[in-house]
Amino acid sequence: MIEIFLSILLYTIFGFVGIFASKKIKFIQKNFYIKQNLIYLSIFYIVYGFFLGQLDTGNLGIAYQIGFGLGNFLSALAGAIIATYFVANYKFSFKNKLFGYALFGSIVLGTVLTLLL
Repeated sequence: MIEIFLSILLYTIFGFVGIFASKKIKFIQKNFYIKQNLIYLSIFYIVYGFFLGQLDTGNLGIAYQIGFGLGNFLSALAGAIIATYFVANYKFSFKNKLFGYALFGSIVLGTVLTLLL
């Protein structure tokens, strides 16, 4: 249970990094507040999680891999929501551009972290 909270905390930090990096990088500003691009990025991350689930030593089959991918994505989504909530002065909306930037940061940095581990 503590691993889940630590994961969400880490993805929240990644969301903050995504929000603050978007202020400096114009490519992120131009492309990653559009819902379609965020959906593609989310699908990539879920499928990437499916493949990571195959490599886990406790893999019990396809249901485990699906749960692993969706759980990892939901942690990234929760981290992005929390980061957006704090940066947007305690007002959250999925339509806010900051949410797109936070989700981008959570997914990209989460992918980098899992590649390194």
